[in-house]
Amino acid sequence: MNVLSNRRFLFTWLSGVFVTLGFSIFFLSVSWLTIDVLEQPGLLGMIMTAVSLPRVLMMVFGGVFADRYQKSRLLFLTNIVQALLMAVMVLLHVTESYSVTALLVIAVSFGILDGISYPALSSLLPTLVKKKELHRANSLFQGSLELMFVIGPFLAGLLLTLGGYSLSFGTSSALIFLSAALILPKWIGDSVPDAKKLAMRFVIDDLKEGISYVFKTPVLRSGTLAIASVNLFVMGPVIMSIPILVGERGGTPFDLSLIEGGLAVGTFAASFLMLMLRSVHRGRFVYRALFLTAIAFFFYTQAQSISLLALTAGLSGFMLMLVYLPAVTVMQEHSDQDKLGRVMSIMALAASGLEPVAFSVLSVLVALSVPIQTLLLVFAGLMLAAGIFLYIKGGTLRKTP
Repeated sequence: MNVLSNRRFLFTWLSGVFVTLGFSIFFLSVSWLTIDVLEQPGLLGMIMTAVSLPRVLMMVFGGVFADRYQKSRLLFLTNIVQALLMAVMVLLHVTESYSVTALLVIAVSFGILDGISYPALSSLLPTLVKKKELHRANSLFQGSLELMFVIGPFLAGLLLTLGGYSLSFGTSSALIFLSAALILPKWIGDSVPDAKKLAMRFVIDDLKEGISYVFKTPVLRSGTLAIASVNLFVMGPVIMSIPILVGERGGTPFDLSLIEGGLAVGTFAASFLMLMLRSVHRGRFVYRALFLTAIAFFFYTQAQSISLLALTAGLSGFMLMLVYLPAVTVMQEHSDQDKLGRVMSIMALAASGLEPVAFSVLSVLVALSVPIQTLLLVFAGLMLAAGIFLYIKGGTLRKTP
């Protein structure tokens, strides 16, 4: 494969794989520590919020930093600090100094650092490969990250069984240190923005310019809205509904992991398919996948057995990823290099920032005794309506090869 013969891409890809695996191990380990050691299950939701909310908020500015500073240097620094945070977790365990405050501080710090690094990583890839190889590079990269989120929890469970939290957090720290070593600026050799020119601009002005640029550029606007739609109307409701549906059917934790595993396998399979496709008309492909996502999600809303829920969740994740990957590649190809970081931060916000909105809406309505099945059907209808609207309004993206 041509992209793997590119040393700069290879190092960046491996760096992303190792940091994602390290984060996945950290997340499961800290979740289990909250329940097993601190014996505070209610704290788990606070920790998840402490990671996700700062991450989403920081993504807004992460793109500005990615455009202002050398991307590889930014990634190196964030990875180093994350690895040090893992080393602190090992120290806390050895000295038995765990506290709610310490865990929340570390969780918030992790979220902030990830919010800075994701736009830098997404905008670095297009600068490392040829334009004709970009869709395969994105597919390989995204597929590998999805695979790490599948492998990570299993590896974390094994590490916790064999050596406890010191081994688990220590392994996470080592993986992230390795990620930092691979993304050293001298290995990647990406360009350094003109610091004197950027010093004259305010961060908020750069942010406003990036938002205006995305929404005034038809291809970028349509790609962002397509990604936002599938995450708001499909991915968020699927993730939120899985434990509720399992509980309604009297399922077990194994049933829960089966459905979540099906969703992960579906997203990974789509990434693998896009990696194998040599040529595809991305614009038409995105809109076809949008409609098929709505159909797959409708089947999910009708599934009654655990096995059918796992199958239809996987199918929904599969179709959703077929929207996401070509849309991201088109956006990268049609963005000015000096604005690419901000474009990717807005895209990432559309991909990750709207899922919590779906979580909140569904949580409130479920608490008001609205049946989850009814809510899922409504969201499936909204996804279909969004697909029709975007198809009518997105002529430029639809014609993009």
